[in-house]
Amino acid sequence: MPLKLLEATTKTPLPLLVGALLEATSDDVALLRAYVGDRPTWSNPRHPWRVDSKFKLTGVPTLIRWENDTMNGRLEDYEAHLEDKIDALLAGK
Repeated sequence: MPLKLLEATTKTPLPLLVGALLEATSDDVALLRAYVGDRPTWSNPRHPWRVDSKFKLTGVPTLIRWENDTMNGRLEDYEAHLEDKIDALLAGK
C-alpha cells in the first residue's frame, strides 16, 4: 500500500514537503491536502476534523503519515514546520 501524508492546513510549508518527498521517497506516495476552513469554522469544537475518531486534530497544520491503512506518524501544529521532524516522519521514524 502506498504511503499517504495528509496535510490538514492552509499554511504548511508545502514546498518544503514536496521537496522532502521528492528526495526521500519512492513513486508509491500520495500527498493529500485537506482544508479545515476559515478560523471561525476551525475554532468550532465540533469541527469534523476535531471529532473524527481517526484524526482528532487539535491544531493546524498537522501532518500525518498513513501506511497500510494505519497512522504511522504524526506532526502536530507546533512541529509540522521543522525540516528534521518532516524528514523523520517521511522516513518512518
